[in-house]
Amino acid sequence: MRRTLSKASSGALFAGMLALGLTNAAIAQTVSTTFSVQNSFGAAISLDTVNCSPSASISPPFSIANNKTGTFSASATGGTLLCTVRYQNGSNGCQFQIQVNVVGGTTTGFVSANAYKGSGGRPHCSGSPGLNQQTGSFTMQ
Repeated sequence: MRRTLSKASSGALFAGMLALGLTNAAIAQTVSTTFSVQNSFGAAISLDTVNCSPSASISPPFSIANNKTGTFSASATGGTLLCTVRYQNGSNGCQFQIQVNVVGGTTTGFVSANAYKGSGGRPHCSGSPGLNQQTGSFTMQ
């Protein structure tokens, strides 16, 4: 009787540890995204600010030459990533943002672009999501 009870307790303990391990694995899921920033402004643009929540590894180029594209990635652990990158030229600047959420095997992504400073009707800032919802293609002009 004692041996049977001991085996049942061990089985329940193992099942509990397994469930806890699966939960922790889901929480520790890595999320990544890719920015593609096209500079059509007419002059070089430079990085103003970059912010990712929760903290992520990201390394955008400091400067993007006119008619060139800067491509860079960000990644974080936890299932959610929200990154905002601002490029500017003098009194004109665009804010580009990507949010990626991964729940189980489902990924959803949101992209936004807007001017955060401007003069003379400029700049024009646009963005669109990639097909896999983990990328964003942006233009500053």
